[in-house]
Amino acid sequence: MGKIAVFLGILVVMSSCFNEPDFSFTPEISFDSINSVVRLDQFIGATKDSVVITIKFKDGDGDLGVNLGEDQIDTVGGKTDFNYLLTNFRKVNGSFQKFESSEVSSGYFPKLLYEEKPGAIEGKLNYSYDFIHAFTPKLDTLKFEVQIKDRAGNFSNVIETDEIVLNRL
Repeated sequence: MGKIAVFLGILVVMSSCFNEPDFSFTPEISFDSINSVVRLDQFIGATKDSVVITIKFKDGDGDLGVNLGEDQIDTVGGKTDFNYLLTNFRKVNGSFQKFESSEVSSGYFPKLLYEEKPGAIEGKLNYSYDFIHAFTPKLDTLKFEVQIKDRAGNFSNVIETDEIVLNRL
């Protein structure tokens, strides 16, 4: 009986060490990495750079992401009210200038917490964006600003990626 009481006492002490983190309900992000992989686009038969941006996130109530079905995307504001906001910058004559891509660079990421009960979450989020070589200048140097939005409409801080060189072939 004494061993069980000691075990239960240790279990209670250990469980009290694992308190839920106290994060803000407004998402917070930080830059982790940016990478590029050259691929052949099978549909158009052209090479492209698939850029993957990885950010770290923290959110106090876990209301990040949307169900990627048409129904929920329509209810969160249509096909332009994105939850992953990406701004493109291209290096021109040694300085970065904002530019608009021919394709929309912002988008959606899926729900990250599927429990009904809100709770703090943190982790990493990867976002991929393609640049087709035929439409990308040789040795194009880019960087990005990233911001995310939760389902309550709270915007995170804005972070900047490192620069990356595309179309090296």
